[in-house]
Amino acid sequence: MAERITIDGTVYRLTFEDNFEGDTLDTNKWELCPEQPRQDLRAYWRDALTEVKDGNLILWAKIDDGGKPVSSGIRSAGKFTQAYGYFECRMKWHATTGFWGAFWMMCGNVGKVDGSAVSGAEIDIVESGERARNGVNHAIHWDGYGDAHKSVTKVIPDCGLYDGEWHTYALRWTKDEYIFYIDGKETWRTSEPGICNQPGYLKLTTEFGSWAKPIVPEELPDCVRVDWVRVYEEA
Repeated sequence: MAERITIDGTVYRLTFEDNFEGDTLDTNKWELCPEQPRQDLRAYWRDALTEVKDGNLILWAKIDDGGKPVSSGIRSAGKFTQAYGYFECRMKWHATTGFWGAFWMMCGNVGKVDGSAVSGAEIDIVESGERARNGVNHAIHWDGYGDAHKSVTKVIPDCGLYDGEWHTYALRWTKDEYIFYIDGKETWRTSEPGICNQPGYLKLTTEFGSWAKPIVPEELPDCVRVDWVRVYEEA
């Protein structure tokens, strides 16, 4: 991959890349998300459901022997963080409903409640929770996850992205706005919550929750595949 790219006249240089080669996760870049409860539906993350194979990261989702929905995820916490830049991932979505995949970031102090996302934000570059409606979404969350929680979301309906093919999803994060892209085409831009000025780490996950219902047990296990992740900063 080129060490430098140009987007709307701005030159960016590569700061992070993983092509998921070999058969193990590169622990210099990633760690497994903690095995802990997620969302609702008694869902959990499970280490064993994360796989690197055939040049891909494979994030599985299934119902375990005890009837619990379980899924997987990795994050670059403690390994790589960055504020501002261009963040891109090439992914292939799951076929069934009931869970979703996501390429996202946790930036600064998301739990701080101050009416602004400047000090912390969850940035969902893309999520497939709209699978049952053949859509995807982008979102920004801030002011924690309690009663003060706020978010803005852009749903891309009837997107045609569940065709079993590879597609790219990207965020351009500047000091003035967030700009989202699918397959190189701009799909949303916003500055509504205030632009976070704190670095964030990357996350790639699958998880179950009421948002993505219905679960179709006979169509599980299923997975999200990731071909590569690349991050750039202004040169």
